[in-house]
Amino acid sequence: MRRRDVITSIMLAGSAAFFITDNSQRLDKTVIDIGLGAKAVFLPDLHIHSENIQTSQLLSVLDREEPDAVVLGGDMVDELTTDLGYVRRFLSELPGSEKFFVLGNHDYWSGYDEWLRENLRAMGYREVRSVAESRYLGKIHGIDWRDNRSYEPFKANGLVFAHDPHVADSVSGDCLIFAGHTHGGIVINGVTLLSNSRYTRGWYSWGNKRLYVSRGLGQMLAYRPTSPRELVVLV
Repeated sequence: MRRRDVITSIMLAGSAAFFITDNSQRLDKTVIDIGLGAKAVFLPDLHIHSENIQTSQLLSVLDREEPDAVVLGGDMVDELTTDLGYVRRFLSELPGSEKFFVLGNHDYWSGYDEWLRENLRAMGYREVRSVAESRYLGKIHGIDWRDNRSYEPFKANGLVFAHDPHVADSVSGDCLIFAGHTHGGIVINGVTLLSNSRYTRGWYSWGNKRLYVSRGLGQMLAYRPTSPRELVVLV
């Protein structure tokens, strides 16, 4: 076998190993220091269907973290959600004295958007569709999901929370944007092979504007070949 063929075979075998591996049970923690003087957690892409190992694990981790504020980043549920009673119980048990939310595409596509709004508000969550004041986060901006993924231009100073990372293209100002939606895509050796967005995971910067895309905390189908779940903690 020629050397080139050997190298190609090794690369193919390595790539196959990535796809065979399922990281859906693994939970990584990313701590981002933005000088809050408090602790907040960003929770996008929960995709709660019913009680399972992932949701129980996440609740235990969050109890240990003891956050002051919680921001739900959309896709709390999806079309495969079967136990709304458990969804309600899970969301009510999240720790934190301040709680906010934005909605994602699957919250709408599943038809549970109004159910979520009604129940989350009853639990003390605040929907952020423009600007809100937070005791721990300061002024925060929230952007609701749009199916065309095109958003009105606006200026923001402070924190911006959205489900869709494409929001970053419409925001200007000295701001830090947090988004989800991508589940981290499929990335091998730093090369993005598959993503549903222009911005797939981690940090992106444009001068004073920065975007962080979380890999999220759940998935519609329980399979994550290259992107373990991610808990984003802001301090």
